[in-house]
Amino acid sequence: MKVDLLADRDGETHELVFSRAFAASPAVVFRAWTDPEQLVHWWGPRGFSLSVLAMDFRVGGVWEYILHGLDGTDYPNRTVFEEIHPCERLVMFNTGGHVADKHLTSRMIATFDAQDNACLVTLRMQFIDQSSLDVAKARGAESGGQESLERLGDWLSTFA
Repeated sequence: MKVDLLADRDGETHELVFSRAFAASPAVVFRAWTDPEQLVHWWGPRGFSLSVLAMDFRVGGVWEYILHGLDGTDYPNRTVFEEIHPCERLVMFNTGGHVADKHLTSRMIATFDAQDNACLVTLRMQFIDQSSLDVAKARGAESGGQESLERLGDWLSTFA
């Protein structure tokens, strides 16, 4: 297993963790995470929209996107895929946020666990230090992550 480069000297990680079960198979949920045509329907907080500029879905590939805020602020992001285990796990390093404030820079680890007729998604956003985590929280990353998973649930329900 890969050593987490975002742990401090004490081995402590600085992360936000989001989890939600969806009434869909891991394959359906994984596709919603990796298909640009689906991502635009749910990625980001409520009221935000998404423009996908590029998506090279392979290890080492880059996903470039812009989250457009309610107030018209653009939040450019660049994500590099570090690990891809279809229908099981994605590891991505994201650099992003407002141009002057890269508060969303983190390693994102998403797991997709089959549970009966559902898929439990857990997203971990790991920050380089406590200060970076505190800034992300102050900028709304906690509510934004929850809202994004809620939007994913809304999107997946359109397939039911």
